[in-house]
Amino acid sequence: MQSFWKKSLGYPPVFSLEARIFNAACLITSIGLFLCVFVDLLLGIQQLVILMVAVFVVMAFCYYYSRFKMKLNTCIIIYMITINIIIIVNFKYNSGIDGPSLLIFILSYFLTISTIPKKQYWFWITLNLFIVITLLAVEYKYPEAIINTYPDNKHRFIDFGYTYIFIVFFIFLVTTTVRKSYHTERKLVEQKASELEYANNTMNKLFSILAHDLRSPLASIQNYLEILSEFKLNEDDRLSMQKGLLNSTQNTQEMLVNLLLWSKSQMKGAIVNMVKLDLKKTLQTTLQIHQAVAAEKGIQLTDQLKDSIFVVADVDMLQLVIRNLINNALKFTNPGGQIVVSANTIGTDCRIMIKDNGIGISYQQQNDIFSLKTESTFGTKNEKGVGLGLLLCKEFTELQNGKITFESTPGAGTAFYVSFKLCQDDIKENGINEGQLVKKRQV
Repeated sequence: MQSFWKKSLGYPPVFSLEARIFNAACLITSIGLFLCVFVDLLLGIQQLVILMVAVFVVMAFCYYYSRFKMKLNTCIIIYMITINIIIIVNFKYNSGIDGPSLLIFILSYFLTISTIPKKQYWFWITLNLFIVITLLAVEYKYPEAIINTYPDNKHRFIDFGYTYIFIVFFIFLVTTTVRKSYHTERKLVEQKASELEYANNTMNKLFSILAHDLRSPLASIQNYLEILSEFKLNEDDRLSMQKGLLNSTQNTQEMLVNLLLWSKSQMKGAIVNMVKLDLKKTLQTTLQIHQAVAAEKGIQLTDQLKDSIFVVADVDMLQLVIRNLINNALKFTNPGGQIVVSANTIGTDCRIMIKDNGIGISYQQQNDIFSLKTESTFGTKNEKGVGLGLLLCKEFTELQNGKITFESTPGAGTAFYVSFKLCQDDIKENGINEGQLVKKRQV
């Protein structure tokens, strides 16, 4: 019932609070007018029966155009004009001050202050008060102009009782709608505030990364050039400084690539092209490049990927994720260490493992390892790590409907696990070849 009521009024944020209240008012008024037809038939007030039917049609029209055509302002004007007309007619043909018209005027006032736009606020309130004062003055001056429709007190009590019950029910539903809508709006505001705070924190973190991590390599390059201009270095010193600058520049370039990719995915969304991929062939070039880098640091990088494992993934995102994880392992593994890249199938998933026997991740950092909350760390040869690569790995893995987890023991090493969906046999039977598009979506 609650779901039906929300659907009938319209869901936020498509419908504003005023629009939902107005839709509730139109719906309740329509129901009330429909019941009024039978009450007036019972009381024998034929003029009001015809009027109630006509106004019921107008109210149903207002509800339809406000809820489904989203013509709120036009419907409010029609609604308010109709309500004032029906109250005037009801006052004349339903015993004036001795009838329930003044109760209906109060209901009209309540509706006015609940739904109308600010620009029309004082106009309708003034009109409401003007009509009430005018009708009371007319009845006082010309009492014969008001038709007494009650043959006895029984009919009068029935009319008053029904009107009171309808007004109380109307106010209850509208007030409930207002309160629920208020809590909904508050939750939306709190959610937006939380998102804004996260965005601000992320921006501050990114600026901090740029300010700190770009300054260091630039300062090193400046110092190196100053030394070259003032001193004559021997070959060993020059090569040592060049190698240090090269490593620093490579780390900075890696950080900038990750930063730009992540920023682009946050601002514009990431386009994910899901295709059938041969895992070993897709990662072959990436592994060959990193084996050369590992050899320079004295680390053995072992490729244990099996042939003929096909996964559904985005080729660029998959390579980026694995590249970042191997880079991370290289940074935090000591010379003489070992890194193993392997994959096995578990049910309908392929689980890729990048395992090292490096320095591991401290227990304090493990909870925040996939966020910007983690503190900057240095590798075994002072390589700079900022945690952005792992955040990028997590987001890009999840965009491919994958999952990333890890196990780490400080001082013993770390293993990252990345799972992707296997390409099923029924996909092969449907004739989808390697590289053929399986799914493309805008995130």
